[in-house]
Amino acid sequence: MKLCLFNVENFFLFPGPQGDGLKKPIDKIEWIARTIREINADVTMMCEVGGLESLDLFNTKYLNSEYITSLRKGNSDRGIEMGYLIKKDFAFNTEHISHAHESIEFNYHFEIMENKNMLPGLLPHPPHKFSRDISELRILKDDQVVMILLLVHLKSKWDRDGVDFNGKERRKAELKALVKTYNRLRAEFNFKVPVVISGDLNGVAQKGLQEPEFDDLYTQTDLEDVLEVIDEPHERRLTFFYFSKDQVREAFQLDYILLPPELHALVKKEDSGIYLFRDQHDTPLTYPKENYQRYALPSDHYPIVASLNFL
Repeated sequence: MKLCLFNVENFFLFPGPQGDGLKKPIDKIEWIARTIREINADVTMMCEVGGLESLDLFNTKYLNSEYITSLRKGNSDRGIEMGYLIKKDFAFNTEHISHAHESIEFNYHFEIMENKNMLPGLLPHPPHKFSRDISELRILKDDQVVMILLLVHLKSKWDRDGVDFNGKERRKAELKALVKTYNRLRAEFNFKVPVVISGDLNGVAQKGLQEPEFDDLYTQTDLEDVLEVIDEPHERRLTFFYFSKDQVREAFQLDYILLPPELHALVKKEDSGIYLFRDQHDTPLTYPKENYQRYALPSDHYPIVASLNFL
């Protein structure tokens, strides 16, 4: 079984919520389609998809309808959703569940204070939900769940309203709620069904280098980054590049496929890791060194692949 995580960056094949400005250029759509075909994953987990219509059109027009599409609308106010492309010849059935309605048991500090001093008759600030969702895909064989994928796109570092610097507290709360869901599912299936967490975590979550909001990944779960499992060099773990106004390059790993222990020995190292974009001659491109090279790529995130000798 081959899994791929791919944040496809504002993947609107139709006009986005703000009009045509977010619509993905055709050459980048074609490049993403070529990349997905080259990786040839059984399940491609996608972030920043501009709705089911965009995903369906992408599948029919650019992928020859070779996939089953699945997308549940989440809480994004930008219309960027999480969806799945599942190969039609996949040997398993799937069930897609949304957690968008669930509380993350979090309020901003100012909301807590206002709730404490709320005048009679006014409604308090309710606890927040996920910025997007936990997009849960259950993989079934003979009607039995054999694996669960939890796809997430956690709160970004954009603090639009100036209430949570770098989005740290909201992201920490979402991570805690995600860990709680992971542990609940592990217990529900008596630790016999592997649960995989994947997604754009919008922060550095590498073990030993993690930002504090990700500590619970390593203190409250048994998960391990697939790049850690295959012992990928740290200089090859970069999935996102940013160039400042002064053209200073910053590079991070924001994207992760996190595996429970029972899957570690099943990872095919030679077929797993970060997938470098290729040009039209199938030559892998090096990481961008200049801003123009970064913007020429089909997405601002690199795909990650976990290939497993599973069943």
